[in-house]
Parts: sequence; C-alpha cells; structure tokens
Amino acid sequence: MQGCGLAEGSLKTQRLRWRDRLSVKQARAAVIITLLIGLFFSFAQIAWDLHEERNLIDRTVNQVLSTLRESATQAAYGLDETLAARVVSGLFEYEPVYSATLRDNFGNVLAQQSRPQSSSGRSALTEMMFGNNQQYDVPLEIGESRDLVGHLVVRIDTDLIADGFINRATRILTSGILRNFLLGLALVAFFYLTLTKPLLRISQAVIGIDRDNPDTTGITVARHHERDELGLLSHSVRSLVDGIATSLGKLRQTEQQMRDNESRLRAIVQNVADGILTITPGGTIVEINNASFPLLGLSEDETPKGRSFLEFVAPRAIPHFEECLTELAGFQTRDHVAEQRLTLPLVRQDKTEIEVSAAFRPIPEAETPLITAVLHDITARKRYEEQLVYMANHDALTNLPNRSMLEYSLKTALEGHKRDAQGPRDRATAILFIDLDRFKLINDSLGHNVGDLLLKAVADRLRRVVSRQEVVGRLGGDEFLIIIPRLRETQDAATLSQAVLDALSPAFDIQGRQLFITPSIGIALCPADGDDFPTLMRNADTAMYSAKARGGGTYHFFTKTMNESAVARLAIENDLREALAQGQFELYYQPKIDLASGGLAGLEALIRWNQPGRGFISPMQFIPVAEETGLIGKIGEWVLRRVCDQIREWDLLGLPPVSIAVNLSPRQLIEGRITETISRILDETATPASRIVLEITETVMMHEIKRSASILDELRKLGLQIAIDDFGTGYSSLAYLKRLPINSIKIDRSFVRDVTTDPDDAAITNTIIIMGHNLGLKVVAEGVETQEQLDFLREHGCDEIQGFLISEPRPANIIAKQIEQLSRKVAPTL
Repeated sequence: MQGCGLAEGSLKTQRLRWRDRLSVKQARAAVIITLLIGLFFSFAQIAWDLHEERNLIDRTVNQVLSTLRESATQAAYGLDETLAARVVSGLFEYEPVYSATLRDNFGNVLAQQSRPQSSSGRSALTEMMFGNNQQYDVPLEIGESRDLVGHLVVRIDTDLIADGFINRATRILTSGILRNFLLGLALVAFFYLTLTKPLLRISQAVIGIDRDNPDTTGITVARHHERDELGLLSHSVRSLVDGIATSLGKLRQTEQQMRDNESRLRAIVQNVADGILTITPGGTIVEINNASFPLLGLSEDETPKGRSFLEFVAPRAIPHFEECLTELAGFQTRDHVAEQRLTLPLVRQDKTEIEVSAAFRPIPEAETPLITAVLHDITARKRYEEQLVYMANHDALTNLPNRSMLEYSLKTALEGHKRDAQGPRDRATAILFIDLDRFKLINDSLGHNVGDLLLKAVADRLRRVVSRQEVVGRLGGDEFLIIIPRLRETQDAATLSQAVLDALSPAFDIQGRQLFITPSIGIALCPADGDDFPTLMRNADTAMYSAKARGGGTYHFFTKTMNESAVARLAIENDLREALAQGQFELYYQPKIDLASGGLAGLEALIRWNQPGRGFISPMQFIPVAEETGLIGKIGEWVLRRVCDQIREWDLLGLPPVSIAVNLSPRQLIEGRITETISRILDETATPASRIVLEITETVMMHEIKRSASILDELRKLGLQIAIDDFGTGYSSLAYLKRLPINSIKIDRSFVRDVTTDPDDAAITNTIIIMGHNLGLKVVAEGVETQEQLDFLREHGCDEIQGFLISEPRPANIIAKQIEQLSRKVAPTL
C-alpha cells in the first residue's frame, strides 16, 4: 500500500501522514498557484511602475530644462559666464542632477558644476532598471532661423531615483508573499474542514465495513453535505456497498446452489442405473460410480481405481476399443462434441460375459486429458432382440418359419443356384405348397382352440418328414410350405409329397377327439416353373388348387395347362365383380308341381349370368369361382333381395301367392351373419318369411351338423321353410337328420335320371321317399324329364316334382303367365 502513500499494516490502524493529506496537497497547490499569480501581477505592477517612473524622470528633467533653456541660451549667445553660472546652479536644485555643463557653440565651457553620486550598492539593479546614469544634451538655439549658440549637458543620478522605486517594489512583493502565505494557511484549514475531514470520515466508515457482511449503516451524510459532491460520494459509496452486499448475497446463493447441484449431480451419477467411469486416454480408471461395480462384477469393497479398463474388455474387442481411445485423444476441435459409441463385450470379475452399449466422450478443457465412459447393460435387450427376430421370422403357433423367413430361405437358395456353375440338375429347387382339406370345417365347427391344436400337431409331423437340408414353414392359416433347396430328381419331390400324405393320414388325437385331415399339395420347380419367390408360389398354389379340385388328399405338379386354368379363373373372378356392379345377373324360375293335386307347389329361383358379348355363362363355371373368392355372399344376397322384390311385384299384379326356393351356398350358411342378412332383407322388402324356401346342400349340414342345426333353428324362427338339396349324395344319418329343423328333402337328379332303368337308383329313391315320410318331411324329386319317371314317383308317393317335363327355367315375365294356370289345374302331361 506504499504506492498509495500509506505505510504497511492494517487499514484500520494506519493513519495518513500530514503531507499526504488531500487538504495539504490542495492548499499547497493553491498557495503555489496564488503565489505565482501574485508574483506575476506584482512584477507586472513593478514593470508598469518602472515604465511610469522613467517617463516621470523624463518629464521632470525636460520641465526643468525648459525653464532654464532661455537663460542658458542668452548666456551662451552673450558668452555670459555669470548668467551661465546661475543657470547651472539652478539645475542643482533638482536633487537627482549630479553634473551640469554649459558650452558655447565652439565647445568652450561657460559654466560647469558637479557633486558626488549616491552609492546604494544596487548599481547593477539600478542600471538594469534605468540604465547607466542618464545624460540630457540640450541644444541652445536662437532666432527664427534657430541658429545654434551652445549646448547644455545635464547628468541624472539614476541610483538616487531607483532607490525609492526599489523600496516601493520591495514592499509590494513582500506584502504579496505574506498575503499568499496567509491565504494558503486559510485554504489548508478550509480544505481540511470541508473536504479532508469528511473524506477521512467516509474512509474510516468504509474501512470499518465488515467484508463478510457489508453494511451501510456506518456511512452517514452530514446535512450540510447532502447536496454537494461529498454527499454524492457518500450516497455513491452506500449504493456501491449495497450493490456489493447484494452481489455477495447472490454470489453466496449461487455458490450454495452450485454446491447443491454438485451434490445432486454426484448423487445422480452415483445412483444412475448406467455405469459411469472416468478414464485416461490409456484406459486407466480414475473415477467410477456405484452402478459400475455390478457391471464389472466387483464387490463394493473392491476399488478399480488405478486399474486398466482393458482388463474388463473381452480380448476380441480390445483392438477396436484402443482405436476408439486413440481417436478421442487426438480430437481437438472445440466447436463439436467428440463422441464414440460402440458395443463392447465385457468380461466380469467372475469371468461371465455381458454386452454393454458404451459411449465415450473427452472431458473438455480438463487439466489432464480424461474421457468419460457411460456403460449400459444391453445383454437382456440383446436377448430380447434375438427373441424378436425369432418371433418376426417364425410362426407363433407352430414355431415353424413364417412366410417372410420362407421367402428369405427360398431367395437364398435361388441366389445360390445362380452362382453355382454345376449342371442344371444340381441347380433345381422345388417347393411343396400344402393346404389342409376341410380344415375350415373343423375350425368353425369345433372351435379355434381345436383348430390351433390340430395345426401344431400337423407341424410336428411335417418336421419329422423333412430332412436337415429341407425347410418346412407355415405360410398362414392352414397353408404350409416345404422348400427342397437341391433337388436331384423330380421324383424326389413326389416322394416327399407322398411322405407328407402318409404322415398326415393317421388320425389326430385332439382333446379326446379323433380327427382326420388330408392335405392337397401343389409342386413347383425352379427354374422350370419360375425363378423367383412370387412366381413359384403362384404356380405351386395353382397346382395345389388342381389337387384340391380332384378331391384333395393328393399332390399335383404344376403344368402350363393349370396356369391357363388359373388365368381363366382369375378372369371369371374379375368379370364376376363387374357383373355385380353392372347388374348382369338375371333370375329364371322353374315350377314345382304337387303330384297329388297337379297344381303349382312353388318355384325355384335359378341365377343366370348374361355377359355382354359372351351371352349366358353356365353356373357350373362361375359358381365355384364365386364360392372360392367369397363373392358368393354378395351374389346370394342379391338373389334373395331380387326374389323378395319379385314376390312383391307379382302380389301387386294379383297373381296367386306362391313360395319361391332360393339356394343357400355353404359359405353363406357357415360364414357371415346369414340370419341377420335374411331378416334385414325381409323387413326392407316387406316379404312374408313363409314365402321363402331355403335350399341347403346335404353335405354342408353333415360336415357342420351342430352349427348348421343352430343356424337353421334361427332361420325357422323367422318363419322360413328349409329344404335339403341334393339329398342322398352325402352321408346322411337318421340320428342327425331328425334333429335338423327342416321341412322337405329334394332327391338328387342323379337318382331320378335312371330310376326306371337302374334298380339300385329305384331302390334308393323309394327308400328316401319312405324315410322322408317317416320323419314327417315333404319329398321333392328334381330333374324329372320323362313321363315314366313321373309315374314311378307318383306310384311311390313322392310329394312334388320339378324338371323339364313340367317346364324349363324361364324369365319372370314368362313364368308369370304360367303361375295362375299351373296353380288352378293339373298339367296336361299329368
């Protein structure tokens, strides 16, 4: 603190030296300044007085000389020495004159007088101020022509004149210096009282402030200083101290928050689930959190600090890990955050291995290079991901490869063949497309749980059939696929297909039920039938449908003819959709006759497809396609609605009421909500339910006897009549038949056709009539074309007949003309 003029020591015990006080410095400066100013003005006054004194001497001397000039001129002109002596004596009456001489114009002295000069010891100062003794030479002239007659020379003693002037100047300088000294003393006292003392008070108050807890109560402002600079200074100091106190408080609060944040951060780091380590670029562990201990397999009393992290890295991953550390150590760009992420296998202390997701970041601006490592155990996630991959590529029910995995396996086999340079026989690949026959019937009738168990059992048998080189998987539903990557002989595919048939032929024991299932197998070969997954699958699917069309339980190889059939079937499907949209379907009606009365017993509605440009298309062509594609539901709904509309139209025309039979397809009965659909159509068209007869094939009901019975009960409750169509072609059981809520049965035309020529058909027909009557059912024979057939049926008690003998199926406008006639009288042929 010596630079500030203070001795070393505490500020509270140090005092200002007198010469260092601000008031003394200010007074000293003021005195010096006023002294200099006073001297300047004093010297200026003296210089001015000196100038005036010189002028005064000149005027006085000239005045004295002008007084004596005329007498001196007369004395010189008349060479009068007496007069000249009086003139010179007169000059000495002026005290400064110490020498006077009067001469004529020839230089002769007429009179001369002198006296000693005064001696004051200040000749040099006098000479400097007034110069050396001044001399006045006055020419004496006479007349108008101003003729020179002589000279009067007078010398002045400047010491005598200067002595008085110097005394006056000395008094002026002395009084000025004394005045400035007194002024300086007054200024010192004034500045001390008005400036230094208040400043000292402020300084002492500031020095007395507690640095830890600044307080402004000791800094007071005198009332008479409220509005001056000292008051402003005091207020400023108070504001500054208040600001410092506030900032200090905020700083302490911030420091406390930082300490709290640091504590929280440390707690978070120590309690976070991920392992967090601080390591050197060489891998030495510097810091570690609690979660890192179980990751590394360490107990809490063990400390890994100082050990190398490389000890815990699996040997196979050490080179990559060291490369990561090297890259981080050489990263110097501050504008971007350097980070390395990798999956590391760690060997724990107990030698077990886990996988962690590791993120490494260098600590910026650290005194020594350090790297932060965050470790997250992903062992469980890895297993879960592997499980997800397995689930994504395998069927959840059977654990067989699913469609995506099968597609990948087939593509891999095909790509291998493309790279293979061996013969074509070695490059062959075969796929077996397997579809279970009648599985939907079992699934719908016995429930999905039974269906799932059956699929699992089928999958188990298929696994035992295939070899290690072959792949078996489930495409979905009841469809399976077997891939033979390297087919040596085409016969090998047939052999494996037969093995599948043999494996699935024994009964399946599912929840105490003995179930039988047969597969339909389609075989496609690569490259003969295609060289990619979609093509091979499409052709194998076509071959499978060909096998199913022949009754199932067999296998078919794909042929080009099948492809043409499949294309044609696809064209029919597209045309069917267009026919529904454009209203290309028509209904024809065929009468049924009551053999007892010969009158009209009812009509059967038969659908016809009149396609523009092609004419009528046989139902045998498009009905199976509609069944297969599911369009039969929409077609059946259209037929029923059109029949109801036709009944209403005929009723409005006043025709006798007649019931109309409508065929119900198997898919309509088993799938969808047939009861709700029929009820809605009856309500919308206001058609009596008793006017509608639903004809259902025997085979469908026998396969789904329980469900069929339930659905038929619901339909009967609506008031509909139920008839079994094509009776005798299925596996009818009297025990089941008597449980069905039916009204009539229709003898299949295949029995009626040869009833007069084939004793077996005659016996079957007679048995059906007897059985139907015994069950209280009405018996109808269809396909009656001859009189002999009619006579046989009447003789054996058949109730109704239908066929070309009575009438061909005709459009509604034509059949309407026959309704009234056939309902009132017997036909001529009867």
